[in-house]
Amino acid sequence: MPAQAVRPGVLETLQLAQTALGNGQAYACTPNIIEHIFYVVGNGAVGAGAITFETAHDPEYTGTWTVLPTFTAPATGQVNPLTVAANAVLMYKHQGVLAAVRARISTTITVGTVTVYYKGNVS
Repeated sequence: MPAQAVRPGVLETLQLAQTALGNGQAYACTPNIIEHIFYVVGNGAVGAGAITFETAHDPEYTGTWTVLPTFTAPATGQVNPLTVAANAVLMYKHQGVLAAVRARISTTITVGTVTVYYKGNVS
């Protein structure tokens, strides 16, 4: 998929109703975006699966991306990678300047599907 640029404050789709291992849509981030929010939506009775949040210097980079730091979600104790939950929305948040972002399905989604949204906010 060709890279796209993040529109600050706009919800972007990184993965749409997916099940298979894969990188999804990568987005370029402008330097004024310092808050990165990923929403992981488990569609249906998801039995297993995980999403890993990653960054690189270029959204078109084809090598191994860097995994974003572990973040413990207050409500669920979830970390990066984030285990997809059935019929639920989970959130991962990162503060700081990033050049590019993506959400990779790192463990196959079973039974249901997963959709991942991203929103970049400026300072």
